[in-house]
Amino acid sequence: MPKSLKYAVAFTALMTLLIAAFAGGVYFDRTRRGVSPLSGAPVETIDTVDMYDALDEVIGIIDREALEPASETSITVGAIRGVLEGLGDEHAVYFNKEHFEYFNEQNAGSFFGVGITISNRDDALVIISVMDGTPADKAGLRAEDIILEIDGEYRDNWNSDEAVMRIRGEEGTEVTIGVYREGEDEILDFTMERAKIDVPNIESEMLADDIGYIRLYSFNEVAEEDIRSAIEKLEDEGARGFVLDLRDNPGGLLGESIDVASLFVADGVIVRVEDREGEGEEYRATGDLATDAPLVVLINGNSASASEIVGGALQDYSRAVLVGEVSFGKGSVQTIEPLTFGGAVKLTIAHYLTPKGQVIDKKGLTPDIVVEMEPELQSEKDTDTQLQRAIEELKGLL
Repeated sequence: MPKSLKYAVAFTALMTLLIAAFAGGVYFDRTRRGVSPLSGAPVETIDTVDMYDALDEVIGIIDREALEPASETSITVGAIRGVLEGLGDEHAVYFNKEHFEYFNEQNAGSFFGVGITISNRDDALVIISVMDGTPADKAGLRAEDIILEIDGEYRDNWNSDEAVMRIRGEEGTEVTIGVYREGEDEILDFTMERAKIDVPNIESEMLADDIGYIRLYSFNEVAEEDIRSAIEKLEDEGARGFVLDLRDNPGGLLGESIDVASLFVADGVIVRVEDREGEGEEYRATGDLATDAPLVVLINGNSASASEIVGGALQDYSRAVLVGEVSFGKGSVQTIEPLTFGGAVKLTIAHYLTPKGQVIDKKGLTPDIVVEMEPELQSEKDTDTQLQRAIEELKGLL
């Protein structure tokens, strides 16, 4: 990060600390003697106070004394977010009704946004890819840009789910994203008009006379259907083996990962899921096999979650050779629970293990053949060293 940005971050952090210290000093002065300034009663620790009574008391103080009392809606939302933050779960997030609709649209294969895929990496929110012809592409955003600002709000590290909610919106409305780009001395701002993004979830083609190539971008509701159709089409064109490309695939739906793995594994456990009690549930192959042809799977540091479930199962059963780089290491399972008053909450409910009990969370999958490469080489298949090594490996299996 350039010096000017570091200074800006440091100044912001300093001001935040000064403001917090001032507020903390006032609070400490009023309560340090163990007496509530309102009631004169000893101050109880939060552990001994009923949660609902504590919330009612705080809301009462806000109603009586706050310079600008909060609305009932904002208090409710704030309470929900506070409870989720208390979990210490980096994946926990609250969706309001509008953003929950955007989330469902993405899993259905289309949404209104700017056309980027993003992921949290090393305490930063990084743009993983920019879709051709989208508002982001036309504005000049690039892969590896680090998102620092959304509509003027600065954060060192945005949660990817919250960032997605802010970046998406109604078609025709504008959003401004500020990014740090290597080699630049200041934040670059890009203002874009949101548009409908039809996600090209799959890419498939013949790479040679007998090798079929399939790239999956996310595990949405039609992932298994798309791959099955691609396999059938490529086999009709003469494919005797396949390269399944899961690089930069951030994951998606657990059910789809099981269905996709089942296209290549006839029987057996695909993934084991363990809950907070340590009790496990096994998800087995569906029995709906699509092909038993030789297979090579490509993964990289951005292959996560459902991608790792599929890669892990295929590796454990020696059904495929994994080529590329160590995967992201997201071995936790989240659930989306709709709320009766609109919206939903997302939180982690379990972690998963590969069929042989391999732990993925925070570790990732290690490929059978490690091949590193520069991101810019991946844009062209002829210079894509990982893909070329996959093709070479597959030819040896045919």
